[in-house]
Amino acid sequence: MNEEKKKIGLYGKILLIVAAVWAIFFALSFVKSFDDWYVNHIFPAIQQVVGRIFNVFPFAAGEIIMYLGAVLVLATAVLSLVFGIRALVRKCRKLSPKKSAFYRIYMKSVLVVAVLFLWAYLFHWWIPYNGHVAGEKTERRGFTTEEYRYVRIQVGLKCMEAMKAVPRDADGRIIYPDKDTAYEAVIRSMQNLSERYPRLKGFYGRPKAALCSDVLDWMGIGGYTYPYTMEITYNKYVDNLFWYELIAHETAHYKGFYKENEGEYIGILACLLSDDPLMAYSGCADYYYTILADYMNAMIEEYGMQEGMKRMREELASDPDAALDLDQILLDRQDAARVAQEAYEEDSHPLQEYSETAAEVADSGWEVQESVASENYYDDGDRLIIEYFLGERAKGQ
Repeated sequence: MNEEKKKIGLYGKILLIVAAVWAIFFALSFVKSFDDWYVNHIFPAIQQVVGRIFNVFPFAAGEIIMYLGAVLVLATAVLSLVFGIRALVRKCRKLSPKKSAFYRIYMKSVLVVAVLFLWAYLFHWWIPYNGHVAGEKTERRGFTTEEYRYVRIQVGLKCMEAMKAVPRDADGRIIYPDKDTAYEAVIRSMQNLSERYPRLKGFYGRPKAALCSDVLDWMGIGGYTYPYTMEITYNKYVDNLFWYELIAHETAHYKGFYKENEGEYIGILACLLSDDPLMAYSGCADYYYTILADYMNAMIEEYGMQEGMKRMREELASDPDAALDLDQILLDRQDAARVAQEAYEEDSHPLQEYSETAAEVADSGWEVQESVASENYYDDGDRLIIEYFLGERAKGQ
């Protein structure tokens, strides 16, 4: 009995120590300067170790762990109910309480799993997420019509350059490389950006196709980065043209840029500055429409609808990016989407009957995520990209 008490005492002491350390760092996480320091100096070491361990698995271990976690929660609820009823029955029958060694050991194990989960949650995601956007303290501001125009032209010129260099077959369709080759371009661009953002240095594990890609597709999710296992996963039904931008976005999360506006910013910027024409085209073909809409809205706000649209049409016809073939961009995107749809249709989807339910759940989830993230949601990545180009212009580059 004494020996058992010692074991319980040691178990309790370890939990108290872990809880105390967790509480200290959780309190520090509300100091943004500490979060920035942590994600630049401590997080990369954790990411390299954990990332290397789980990169060994050919499948997404984080996804499997998520499913097992759901089973564990369900099993714990059922067991607690069973043993609770058992204890109640014994009490009603006025029998002495009977402790179960199995249940006690099981619940201790569940507590250990919960502690590990909270530990990883804090150090792998929560602290990095709470830092300044992109690790820099900046003031949000609006932009002038001229500033929107400048960035639109820069992105348009990059898009034209990339379009000319994209490899195509005899029918004019884009020739896409295998995923490993494509990811090498993503890593190369991320490492080039590491001069500005040092946390992008170091180890990069390979992205893995999600086992539940069809469910992700129904929910409108392109990819997901598991912070607990440091793994990048993607929906295998995402089209090849968008794949570069998606993986760059998820890789940004993988390297500690966990806010969605950070991921959007780093992901698109990595594409725009890539030395690979297909990767550059992936980002440009998407972002050009965003900056074009920004410019149009700025013109309308400054000059009114009729005059603003008139001035915009005149400038679009005379600006250096006027030769950008928007019809070709649309054709390339449609072709990539068609190939992705064909790949989806070739596979069986045993849960297809739940696709509408998954979509409805996703819609609610997106609304909640947008309201929670609000200031740091996807569309704020647009501001960061504009600020980058304006910053480069100010430096004369």
